[in-house]
Formats: sequence, structure tokens, C-alpha cells
Amino acid sequence: MSATRVFKVELLRVTPAAGFAVQQTLPRYAQVLSVYEPSTGYYPLAPWVGLAVPCGYAVLAFGLAVVRLRGRDA
Repeated sequence: MSATRVFKVELLRVTPAAGFAVQQTLPRYAQVLSVYEPSTGYYPLAPWVGLAVPCGYAVLAFGLAVVRLRGRDA
């Protein structure tokens, strides 16, 4: 590849043209009438879920720690 061609390819990867090119690969469905994105006010999960996920990980880590400690003390 020539240097000019490489430059053009790299330029298209980091500019908005790359984003538009990726959007063209997404399938369009006739039954979908609107854009469902957070920027348009659509949030698929309740806000408390954002807190529940890290709390779930903390509970899981705590449970694993308890199991390991009990196994080590036995």
C-alpha cells in the first residue's frame, strides 16, 4: 500500500466518517419506529440498577471471602 492510501484509511478510521460507515452496517427493522437511545430519553433500566450491580459484586466478593476463610480455619 502506498503512503497516501494508508493515510486515507487511517483518517477514515478516526474521523466521523468512520462512525457513519459503522452505522450503515446496522440492520434497519420496519417495526422499530423510533431511535431508542439515552440521548433521546430512553433508559432501558431503572436508575437504581446502576447501584445494584456493584452492590451485587460486593456481596459476591464478601461471600467468596467468607467461604475461603471458613475453609482455611477448618
